[in-house]
Amino acid sequence: MTHMRENKKPLVSVLMGVCYRRKDLGLLKRSVESVLNQTFTNFELLICDGGSSDEAIHLLDSLANDDHRIQLVRDNRIPTDLAHKLNVCLHYARGDLIARMDDDDFSAPERFERQVQYLESHPDIAFVGCNVTLQIDGKWVGNRIFPEYPQVRDFCFTQPFIHPTLMFRREIMLDVNGYSEDKYCLLCEDYDLLLRLYEQGLKGANLQERLLDYTIPPTAKGNRKIPHRWNETVTRWRHFRKLGLLPQKTIFVIKPLIVGMLPEKLLHMIKKFYLSKDLHDGKNST
Repeated sequence: MTHMRENKKPLVSVLMGVCYRRKDLGLLKRSVESVLNQTFTNFELLICDGGSSDEAIHLLDSLANDDHRIQLVRDNRIPTDLAHKLNVCLHYARGDLIARMDDDDFSAPERFERQVQYLESHPDIAFVGCNVTLQIDGKWVGNRIFPEYPQVRDFCFTQPFIHPTLMFRREIMLDVNGYSEDKYCLLCEDYDLLLRLYEQGLKGANLQERLLDYTIPPTAKGNRKIPHRWNETVTRWRHFRKLGLLPQKTIFVIKPLIVGMLPEKLLHMIKKFYLSKDLHDGKNST
């Protein structure tokens, strides 16, 4: 069942796939309200909700009743994985620009305004993200500073974008048929999408401002189990080969599996080092 309202065509369609099961609804409420409180107001927020708790469902219903820009998309036949949900939202989206948002993050009020202005003044850029503040359970733990104009090589060690920061031109999303629903893209659907865009010769950019608070898992290894790390390895192999990164970058293909085998304590130390480096590098950025 899809609750859609007739109103003027928005410039931006915000896609949010929700499967919220936390007892505390604070992060979900904060996330949605951070979108509703943007200084740029010509948008619609498409929320594909599946697998959420009853409390989360009631909250979303209440928020949608209070703001006509929220469009709830619900269907028991929709799988609970993120790629399917985002593709359903993309199907209903009416905006010329497609923005992402997750249900536990926070967008700064000026995020959409900055990104719309950037894409309007940079026709050669297909999509734009930004730097982020990192949080665990709502508490600040560091920053992530990304290259302003990521190149193919920047995808080797880690992804040079944060998925929920991104705003795309609609036509490029449609040209690549949105998110892959292949089983090997589970939990790396964003990495797969961005690599496919770069294979088409398209380029993205990152605003050098921290315009999103990004929630990360409390453990160094995150939520990824070995099958999910295998998925990323397969995704890297497929796209690195097409991008001409092999065999020179083969070690980075198996990097997800190597990380999965490292002791938690050692991995935590490595991540802490990179966080401190990002914090130091970001002191001179806005």
